[in-house]
Amino acid sequence: MNFDFNNKINELLKIILKNAQSQNLRVFFVGGIVRDNILNIPTLDIDLLLEGDAIEFSKSLPTKIKTKSLHKDFCTVKLEYENIEIDIASSRVETYPFSGCLPAVNKIGVPIEKDVLRRDFSINSLYCELKLNNDKIFYTLIDFTNGLKDIQNKTLRILHNKSYIDDPTRIIRGLGFKYRFGFDFSDNDKKLINQYINNIDYTNMSIDRNKKVIKQVLNSSFQQEIFKELVENKYYKIINSLDIKVDFDLIMKIFDFLTLDMISMSDLYLKILTNKEIKKEELNDPLDIYKTFAKYNDIDIAYYFYKTKDKNIYKYLKFKNIKLHITGNDLLKIGYKQGKIIGVILDSLLKEKINAPENFSKKQDELNWVTKNFHKN
Repeated sequence: MNFDFNNKINELLKIILKNAQSQNLRVFFVGGIVRDNILNIPTLDIDLLLEGDAIEFSKSLPTKIKTKSLHKDFCTVKLEYENIEIDIASSRVETYPFSGCLPAVNKIGVPIEKDVLRRDFSINSLYCELKLNNDKIFYTLIDFTNGLKDIQNKTLRILHNKSYIDDPTRIIRGLGFKYRFGFDFSDNDKKLINQYINNIDYTNMSIDRNKKVIKQVLNSSFQQEIFKELVENKYYKIINSLDIKVDFDLIMKIFDFLTLDMISMSDLYLKILTNKEIKKEELNDPLDIYKTFAKYNDIDIAYYFYKTKDKNIYKYLKFKNIKLHITGNDLLKIGYKQGKIIGVILDSLLKEKINAPENFSKKQDELNWVTKNFHKN
């Protein structure tokens, strides 16, 4: 294997390797960076695995390499060197005390033959050892799981049959890989996923973690396809035990009249999958419509409409950007007294402006209307 890094990154890697080799510690790339290199995809993040204790090792590095953060539970460290960030993880053994919970670290500094057992898919279980010789870095691929073959065959395959039970977010991450790389789950994986979805134990499930992963995977150019598969295959069951029916046409209709960016769209999709019930607001007065929905953000507006089909949303969107030029202080300055009357005046003006915005193009128009319709006491 070969990696094409700039001079600063190569310099940083050499410093790390020199220190590691002086302590008889092995250093590896593992997971995404190796997979992407094989697929000729540019590497975004540079993560290292140390066959040892990464936090203790970081203390031996020169002071010009700063420790930016530590994650003691998983014994990982983020380093910074001349505006370059690099993560170093400790090789470790993990177990899942309960299905769907965060893993517990049992031991760190283990041989990579044991570290590989905590990986999700074979395509993410490839290691690449880095060695420094005569000031040159050499890279050696290590494949315990036939991950290289699965990359070539575009196959998503977990490492053991209990993997989805241990961590159901692997279903969602696998779905992301499927669309990102054009891969597909193996026949056995499809069978295991289906078995899990139909027999989920929610007792110790980390629903918030599952939601976070779903949202991350939905932030993709394949957003609509991923969402559709989440629904059709009932993968949403990892956050919602109830069956749901999704109106895809209505969602597209919402996107037609609401401009949402990709992140907001993923938030809406996640709300739909969560399927929280919403009560329809019984409103008729334009001012009430304005004040009620002004408290909503665009995602809440979209979800409210999806659940209620309330046509008042159309009305609100027509005047949502209407704002008053004047404030209570302006009324006080021209002689109106402090008290409830200020709120009454402003509400009356806003209602009038909602009904006829063309009559209030500037601040003076509003002041003229107030003085005409409300006497100063």
